[in-house]
Amino acid sequence: MDLTDLELIKKLNFGNLSEQELIDVFYKSRDKYRILVNLIQQPKFPQKFSLNIISKLFPTDLINVIKNKRTNPFIRKKAEIEFTMKYRKFPIGEKLSLIRVAPNSLLNYFIKENDKRVLKAILNNRNCSEGIILKFINTQTQKFDFYEELILTDWYKRPSVVQAITRDIEAPIKLILKLIPLLTKTQLKKLYEQDNTHEIVKRNIEYYLESKKSGSI
Repeated sequence: MDLTDLELIKKLNFGNLSEQELIDVFYKSRDKYRILVNLIQQPKFPQKFSLNIISKLFPTDLINVIKNKRTNPFIRKKAEIEFTMKYRKFPIGEKLSLIRVAPNSLLNYFIKENDKRVLKAILNNRNCSEGIILKFINTQTQKFDFYEELILTDWYKRPSVVQAITRDIEAPIKLILKLIPLLTKTQLKKLYEQDNTHEIVKRNIEYYLESKKSGSI
């Protein structure tokens, strides 16, 4: 007896079909989008078929393919590339909704973004990591908007992020000032002695150390 589409999808997700069985499913259901979406995520499904399906997937399904650890790594990478190509054409609203749920590996592609709304969505994505934040800081692109959004999160308080910011000559003074209490005495001395450290920052370091010495903070 032929399976319904729902039964077939359940079998794909919870069964252990052989490569040939998966190929048979493909030929019988090549015009059924939901089945193709599930087929492409099967580790035994041949790459040559998956590559023809990727370009037909909607963005949310591409994200699901990328997130699924069972999916062939090569296919996941191809899905990432396909997503980034389609992403450029999306309206801002769709971009934001997709970035909010994008996996960490996909966020790597957006470290040159300069739209504050997109930056905010990346920074508040639960899949965002220190590695992504450090890439933003270390990139050579203009970072004013990035820092404007970063300061509104707790990311700037992470030790590795703090150190990266203090080394960045583009970091805004108001952010550097917020970092002073987070730095060790050695780090403060190093920041103070840097050639590019602004006089306002130096004065605040002096005030902080004096206040700490007197016990007022």
